[in-house]
Amino acid sequence: MLLELGFKVEAVQLALVKPNICGRFHPSLDLLSSIVEFLLHNAKSVVIGETGTIVCKPNEQFEKLGVAPMLKRFGSRVQAVDLSGGEMVEVQVPHPHVLEKVVLPKMVLESNLIVNVPKVGTLPTTRMTCALKNLFGFLPQKRKYYLYHPFGGMHKVIADVAQVVKPDLNIVDAGGKVILGIDALAVDVVACRFVDLDPLTVGHLRLVSEDRNENLEAFMKKIDLVEPQLRD
Repeated sequence: MLLELGFKVEAVQLALVKPNICGRFHPSLDLLSSIVEFLLHNAKSVVIGETGTIVCKPNEQFEKLGVAPMLKRFGSRVQAVDLSGGEMVEVQVPHPHVLEKVVLPKMVLESNLIVNVPKVGTLPTTRMTCALKNLFGFLPQKRKYYLYHPFGGMHKVIADVAQVVKPDLNIVDAGGKVILGIDALAVDVVACRFVDLDPLTVGHLRLVSEDRNENLEAFMKKIDLVEPQLRD
């Protein structure tokens, strides 16, 4: 199945899993557990990583949501890590909308494999939260929303982050389904159907498409022909 998506699993030193732990929509614990179990076949170590917000601390959320207790059964090869507290690296955005540089946890850049694990939902600020919006959660600042919202809205910031953080695999909790895809934009377009949204109304989807020199409407037609895998 993953080979059909163009995702080849190879032996790696570090696999970083980024679920939406400090947001409003959390992927299921069963899904996270299955992802960790799968990755341990090829990864020497697996990190479940998240950054803090003004209202949420990752370590508290790991406990509250049952992530930390669940990981204990995997032993020392798996850790839940607050990415806000480690070393940071400044990264140049190739074609910035509003941010010429972004600061990211060094672990994001050192990881051999990044697995993006959001749960699709709707938000008043960005219309939807899914794979691309979850990348915004790599920014380490606790007041990230208040810091970046004045920069012309969140959509441009999300598009800038998407230029420098490119997950190897996106696994979306869509309620009764799981969406798998190597392309975060394609996954988000499909995920819109699960929350009754028109992708054309989601600003960051348009921007990310334009950054690739693609027309979003034309891209959507291609998705109709070849969709990311939908699993029960």
